Amino acid sequence: MKFASGGRRLEKLAGSNPTRRESTPRKWRTVSAGKDPWAERGVEDQAWLREPRPALLREIAQQTLLFPATKLVSQPTVVGAEDLIHAPQPAILAPNHESDIDTPLVLLSLPHSWRSRTVVGAASDRFYRKRGYALASGFWINTFPFDRGGGQRRGLAAAAAHLRDGRNVMLFPQGTRGAGPDGYRHGVSELALTAGVPIIPVHIEGSALVMPKGRGLNRRARTTVTFARPLHPRPGETPAELTQRLHDAIEA
Repeated sequence: MKFASGGRRLEKLAGSNPTRRESTPRKWRTVSAGKDPWAERGVEDQAWLREPRPALLREIAQQTLLFPATKLVSQPTVVGAEDLIHAPQPAILAPNHESDIDTPLVLLSLPHSWRSRTVVGAASDRFYRKRGYALASGFWINTFPFDRGGGQRRGLAAAAAHLRDGRNVMLFPQGTRGAGPDGYRHGVSELALTAGVPIIPVHIEGSALVMPKGRGLNRRARTTVTFARPLHPRPGETPAELTQRLHDAIEA
């Protein structure tokens, strides 16, 4: 009792607390610590477009419309595609990236035995924001959504699942168009090391003249698509070391 009364005397000497204690909120607010890397994806993977009938329609559409139009504006010369007959599948196709026309260029250059088993990682924030974009890219070039930036792990997990199912995966190691020789990231190498599959380096030259970034179709130009020898992950190799080998093979 004496302790309690002494405590009251101390409170009187110190004076009352001028600030009012805030009541506990009934509902806690969610505080964002940054942009959600998955927020830009509005549509999920359109897996039904890889079923036999849509795949047959895609092959017909590619051979009659997409590939002739691509050849008309890009006049491609293909080097090394015949060597893919002896390369193991599934594998990761890793081209440099300068233009939106790069994907159809690589696809038309592949042997049918490779193209029919290849899916393309497409940036979720560009091609999977709306259902129409997702359907168009999925039908014409057989895409699956690949999250960039902070959501890249989700994209790599989706790519690994395709590899486990026996499909080849096309991913651009630079991540975006026009990144240049210094723009190579480790994602493709991490995927190859984790899945235990080879990487096929692909060098594309001249596509930036046909369709520069942000400018659409510019003009006709000659392009070259070169397939290099497969890069097999080495025991104990780090993603940085494999990325350097990939960089050297593409930029050679």
